[in-house]
Amino acid sequence: MRRAFFIVNPTAAAGRAQHDLDHLRPLLAPQGITATFHASLAAGHAVDLARAAAESGNFDVIVATGGDGTAREVASGVLGSAAPSTPVAVLPLGTGNDLAYVAGTAHVATAPRAIAAGAVRPMDAIEVTCEIAGKQNRTHAMSFAAVGLAADVVRYTTPAVKRWFGPKLCYSVGFFRALARYRPVVGTAICDGREFRDDFLLICAGNTSHAGGRMMHLSPGAVPHDGELNFSLIRATSRVEVALQFIRLLRGTHVRHPRANYFTGHEIEVRTEIPADVQLDGDCVGTTPARFRVLPGALQLVVTPPRTNK
Repeated sequence: MRRAFFIVNPTAAAGRAQHDLDHLRPLLAPQGITATFHASLAAGHAVDLARAAAESGNFDVIVATGGDGTAREVASGVLGSAAPSTPVAVLPLGTGNDLAYVAGTAHVATAPRAIAAGAVRPMDAIEVTCEIAGKQNRTHAMSFAAVGLAADVVRYTTPAVKRWFGPKLCYSVGFFRALARYRPVVGTAICDGREFRDDFLLICAGNTSHAGGRMMHLSPGAVPHDGELNFSLIRATSRVEVALQFIRLLRGTHVRHPRANYFTGHEIEVRTEIPADVQLDGDCVGTTPARFRVLPGALQLVVTPPRTNK
């Protein structure tokens, strides 16, 4: 039997997660999974739960049960623990579920099989240092870390927007709500010693290619196990041009724009004239100044094992 500690976000997917989990519980024991459940009650709680579960040594796998925000907190808790090699699985009960797509566990009904099989693949992580609660703190992101319009999109993709428009349209609605209040970020980005100073629409470190439920091709070509990050530095422009950039973002062609710099590297430092929100995997977590650094192969991610031909 696989001993699994499920960290559940009952508010994921605008509150639908708990309902979906109730249908999944009966599937676990037949798959050979001994399950322990604990609810995440507030922002940051899943970090503490994951750290304690990993350090207890009582579990074979820690399961993030919710969306990408829950998965990020669980992964960060494990990576910041005394047992960072503890496997992490994703049971996708959120809106976007981008990390579950990376793991191949995006289908809720089949995810328990992957948890039971226990196949693991090392995945790069993004170590994030930023201002949280008035002091510099360290956390992690798995898909991307960003400053600029991305944080505004998250802020305006509210639970009500998710509930009314669903996973296919909610981030588009959030984008155009954010566009109406768009203000560029004035600052400096230092990438592996190269300095860029400008008014920015977006500063992003991408570890995976897609975001927003795979609707947005945020970091085209990014590979989550190559030991590098894909940096997007997009300079500010008019609202009309920003709207056109959103269309390009869906296709992954936004990085070809004349006002964009797109390249790979290992670390980026972001300083802004006015503190700007830092967005990690769909959550606004802190503010600048911030540093994003790749941790090659840091997370032991439970993945769907490849099919074998008999």
